[in-house]
This record gives sequence, structure tokens and C-alpha cells, in this order.
Amino acid sequence: MSIAALALCVSLVACSGTGEPSSGADPTVTSSATPAPEPSASSAPSANSGATTPDEPVAKIERAGHSDAPTVKADPADTSDAVSYDDGVSVRIDDVSFGKETSQGPGSFPGREYARLTITIDNGSSDSIDLGTSVLTVLDASGATAVRVYAAEAEVTDFAGTVAAGKSATATYAFALPVDARDEVTVVVDFDGDHTSAVFRGGLG
Repeated sequence: MSIAALALCVSLVACSGTGEPSSGADPTVTSSATPAPEPSASSAPSANSGATTPDEPVAKIERAGHSDAPTVKADPADTSDAVSYDDGVSVRIDDVSFGKETSQGPGSFPGREYARLTITIDNGSSDSIDLGTSVLTVLDASGATAVRVYAAEAEVTDFAGTVAAGKSATATYAFALPVDARDEVTVVVDFDGDHTSAVFRGGLG
């Protein structure tokens, strides 16, 4: 009798040790995945989602090391005048010319009319200015952003490097602007994080 009881006990233990979940319990799912890391900050400029104003129609771009609002300000000027800051810096449109694209190939728009703007920044302040993140924007009368033109015949050169105190820097930008859109434009030169953007309003002639 003792041998039979022992055999029955062993049989019961084996049947209950199958590892299957009980009929009244749901299996628990455990994930080994870890949360994705936050993206690291980039030193490249990016669009700033801040609000715009009539004197700043295009939001300043965000620059590494410049989390605060610009402290050096200037009033908008006519396209024929200079935008002058209290620290001695000034920005002007030196020259405007027009042309049509002639380049052929992918990404080219033969026959598209463009305006070519030569911009000069005079650094009359006591500090050097880093122009490496400069952004130029042209808005038409409706507020639409004109497309940049990079065709070889436009001979564009962006601002780059640093302009020392007492020195000047010049760059040339081209934008797709047909003849009937040149009488009323807004030109915005966002050249660094310390100054508000230089804003010009008027015609290109």
C-alpha cells in the first residue's frame, strides 16, 4: 500500500509541474526594450518657432549658444537705405541685378527670372561677428517666401566666416522673382544671434 501511495503522489506532482498558466490568469508580457534616447542638440541653425512681428516678419533661427533673444536692435529700412544698429553695425543692399536661368539638367529651371542681391555688412562694433549661420529671406507682397536660386550663372556667394571689428563682408544671393513681383518685397537678413534681423521693405529696381 505504501508503494502504491508513493507512486500516486509522484504522478500528481509531475502533472502539476507542466508550467502552463492557470485557466484564470493571463500571461504576463515583459518587454526588454529601453526608451529611445532623446536627440542631441545640433550646432546647425534651425527654424525658430517663435512668433513674428511687423518689424521681424521672419522668426530668427536658433543658434547654438544663443538661447536668449537678440539684444542689439535696429528699425527696418527702405531697400535703398541701410539698417543701422546702435553698436555701429550696419547692413545694406549694395546692388540689385536681374537675369534668367540658362542652366540645363536636373534641378534647373531654364528661363526662370531671378533677382540677384548683393548685401554688405559693415562691422563698426568693437567685436567680431560670426556670419557662418547667416540666412537671407525675401518675401513678396503677399508674404510668400521667394525660392533661392543657385544656378551657376547667378554667381551667388553666401556669407561665411567671421568679419572682424572695423571690417566689412559682402555676399550675393539670388531669388526667383518675376518682373511683376519686384515692386514690393521684404528682405530679411538674419546674420547672427546678437542682433535682430536687418529688415528692408520696398522695391527692387
